[in-house]
Amino acid sequence: MKICVISDSHGRRGLLEKVLESENFNWVFFLGDGLNDFKNINLKNIKKVSGNCDLFSCEAGTLIFSLNGIKIMLTHGHLFKVKAGNNELIQYAKKQGIKLVCYGHTHKESLNILDNIMLLNPGALKDGKYAIITIDNSGGIGVDFARCE
Repeated sequence: MKICVISDSHGRRGLLEKVLESENFNWVFFLGDGLNDFKNINLKNIKKVSGNCDLFSCEAGTLIFSLNGIKIMLTHGHLFKVKAGNNELIQYAKKQGIKLVCYGHTHKESLNILDNIMLLNPGALKDGKYAIITIDNSGGIGVDFARCE
């Protein structure tokens, strides 16, 4: 399974369209700050959360779901104060039994494993950054960072 993880597009719809057309993804995860960029883009398998700049959005700030037996959390990150560190995010994820957390807000790509929880920030699409997650049949998770100019 191949998942495109995007955050913080901030009006860069051209970059968004370029990424979505670049490969076939089974899923797209959008982590907020640019929900309007998805207007009139029809995707079947997309999960979105709102960010601090997505004013008046109807999307949730956090989503928790299972995919291929992996419990996943999507959040923009501002609700967990990620600019000050990942402590709140990790504590919440541990209580919920989450294995993979995808978040944005800081505009800095990162991949960490803390307390057996994988934390992924794809960076900001406005800067051309996004990530690709691959999940194999045994539940193994791989992450690659990508760039779009």
